[in-house]
Amino acid sequence: FFCIEFASTSSVFDASSSSVFREGYSMLPVVLAGIFGTGLVEAAYAEDGGVDVQETARKERERIEELLRSRDVQYGSYPRFTVAAKGQKVSVKFQIPPGCEVSQLIANLTAHLGTKVESHSGGSDMLLRAWDSTVAWQLTLTHPSKQKNIQGNKTDIYEDDRDLCILIFHSLIGSDKAEIEFIKQGNLSPEELDAFVSALQLAGNELRQRNTLERKPREEVEMVPPVDKSISELEGMGVRIYGLNESAGLSNAGEISWDNIAGYEPQKRVIEDTVLLALHSPEVYNDIARGTRHKFESNRPRAVLFEGPPGTGKTSCARVIANQAGVPLLYVPLEAIMSEFYGKSERLLGKVFSLANSLPNGAIIFLDEIDSFAAARDNEMHEATRRILSVLLRQIDGFEQDKKVVVIAATNRKEDLDPALISRFDSMIAFGLPDHRNRQEIASKYAKQLSKTELDELARVTEDMSGRDIRDICQQAERSWASKIIRGQVPKDGEEAHLPPLQEYIMCATSRQEALRNAAANRELRSSYRRRILSD
Repeated sequence: FFCIEFASTSSVFDASSSSVFREGYSMLPVVLAGIFGTGLVEAAYAEDGGVDVQETARKERERIEELLRSRDVQYGSYPRFTVAAKGQKVSVKFQIPPGCEVSQLIANLTAHLGTKVESHSGGSDMLLRAWDSTVAWQLTLTHPSKQKNIQGNKTDIYEDDRDLCILIFHSLIGSDKAEIEFIKQGNLSPEELDAFVSALQLAGNELRQRNTLERKPREEVEMVPPVDKSISELEGMGVRIYGLNESAGLSNAGEISWDNIAGYEPQKRVIEDTVLLALHSPEVYNDIARGTRHKFESNRPRAVLFEGPPGTGKTSCARVIANQAGVPLLYVPLEAIMSEFYGKSERLLGKVFSLANSLPNGAIIFLDEIDSFAAARDNEMHEATRRILSVLLRQIDGFEQDKKVVVIAATNRKEDLDPALISRFDSMIAFGLPDHRNRQEIASKYAKQLSKTELDELARVTEDMSGRDIRDICQQAERSWASKIIRGQVPKDGEEAHLPPLQEYIMCATSRQEALRNAAANRELRSSYRRRILSD
């Protein structure tokens, strides 16, 4: 067995606690790693390390490799490890394979480095300290002799800064693998070296077992393809996936296309230039970037914002993109990522991005009504919403930005979005209310029996209406005319009599206009009432 001691979050971050600063390690790397990823932790350690530390790191690598050879451990049968200088200390670390439990490694390290317990039960003791947050968790293992009891209070006393510290770190957002790291000033002792190699072998055994299972014939082990597994996980989270057949080279007859969306030709062209062509011919965009930039970086879009009133075709355009992009489109409804449990919402959003990246050609993530969880930050903003926004900002254009994923967001309240989020969008495409010509085109999609003159009249009476409003008017006219036919209120004197005339559409449009005006008046009344309450 081993002794486990949990440190409270408040004691870890208390700047007045001298024991924290006497430790050879602080919480700063954990905070930096949780926020910016482990790459910045490397920079945080970089102090005035001299040539001696680099030489020590080189010799430690040679000692580890020599011990592995002496045990006949073949190269490739254990996880890849790194040895590097961190300031005045040497760091030796490796990633823990998915099949290896952290508890196994803790037990193994405790057996090698802990203090033997003189009792019938046997075993060894080590001290374990844990930190947990919404972005990462960390464990540290130290020898129990380094803790003394002072005035009845347990306080960590590190008399020698050369003592070994073992860290086990796992980011809950950036990576799906934990890391184990030995940090020490100077050389590892023979016991410490043996403990590291033993942990490396234990992790290697799990790695080999996993690889063996993957190599078994299909009839022995029923393997689930990684793509199918990712798709299954996404669907289990409530994410709707479109365009799978198209990404596999198949086509679905009857799916929505640009022909189904009347008008908005400038918006269609921008979408093709910004998203579709970049996905179909990325090499052309890359060649231009290499020829124009001193340091190459992709000029393909990472995030696009669709803005405009409700019913103007934003979601329909996203469905067309899913049909023509050649990669799946992941529609992420709000309920798929919101959770009542602390910290779970941002983890779910981070998982959506991680699974999208695991797809062979990436994916398009569509966030409809993004203003509902990415509004401007202020004092009244809920903490959970603030954390979700933070994850979204990092995923789109931060240290964790993923170039295989394109984000398309839609909103009808752009003014409510956080300014930092707005600045992340490579392109913002405005969908306004359709003009007279576009209203004619939209009406012709749903009332093809009307003449051009009649369509012009219908476009006139539907002024200030969205494309969805016009579609609903046409559907209501069809239902109303069908009910009249059933009741015998329509004369049966030709085929045209079975189709609704212009007057039926105008009557439904007038009714719709009246309903819209009443709704607008009610909204204004409620708004003025709230303003009056606040002023009182």
